[in-house]
Amino acid sequence: MPKKKYDFDLIVIGSGPGGSSVAMQCAKDGLEVAVIDRLFGGTCAL
Repeated sequence: MPKKKYDFDLIVIGSGPGGSSVAMQCAKDGLEVAVIDRLFGGTCAL
């Protein structure tokens, strides 16, 4: 099956400590990951 333009294995909402670490680990394991947030990283919302 051909890959679509927006074909992800995992979509992470929020890039705080938990979201960014799980997104990076899953990407290292070969998954296609998308992270949705205004700013990447950090522990505070603006």
